[in-house]
Amino acid sequence: MRSISKTLFALLTGVASVLAAASPAAAGASPPRELGGLDLGAYCRSLGNAGAVLAGSTAYDWHCAAADGGRSDLTFDAACRWTYATGDAVDRIGDFRDPTSVKCWQVAPGAVAPDFENYCTSTGHSAAALLGTTVYDWRCVNHSRGGPTYFSVDVLAVCRKTTSVTATVERFVNYYDARTWQCRV
Repeated sequence: MRSISKTLFALLTGVASVLAAASPAAAGASPPRELGGLDLGAYCRSLGNAGAVLAGSTAYDWHCAAADGGRSDLTFDAACRWTYATGDAVDRIGDFRDPTSVKCWQVAPGAVAPDFENYCTSTGHSAAALLGTTVYDWRCVNHSRGGPTYFSVDVLAVCRKTTSVTATVERFVNYYDARTWQCRV
């Protein structure tokens, strides 16, 4: 009887440990929260520059401008952390071709790579296909005798499927590298 009690106690203690280890992360993590936009001029001035300048039509065309007219690159992640005074802030570019679409989000540490293949096959397609090199080049594909048929991919839906969490933010680290999508929770 005593050995059964010890075994049962050990088993219950083990289960409690697993639940305690899993629960704080799930219960303590708040969902992603949009913090807002950026004041790139103020951020660049905090680095000793004269301000910020938009030198083109994409999000990557923002630069810090020196008083002598020189330009230097800026990092949206760093600008988000500076603007909102939190290390949990990341940037999310809503549309690469719209330089005003950059917003800051507060997220939990860590990132998960979206599983395009699993998403596409689970939604009835044959596979995932990468048709180029940019983050916008992912598609689901159906193969048939007539050739492949491609379908657009909702990356937020991919992230929700990948993480099994509805509160997530999809973001890319580098527009020119299709494999830099992140799911942040």
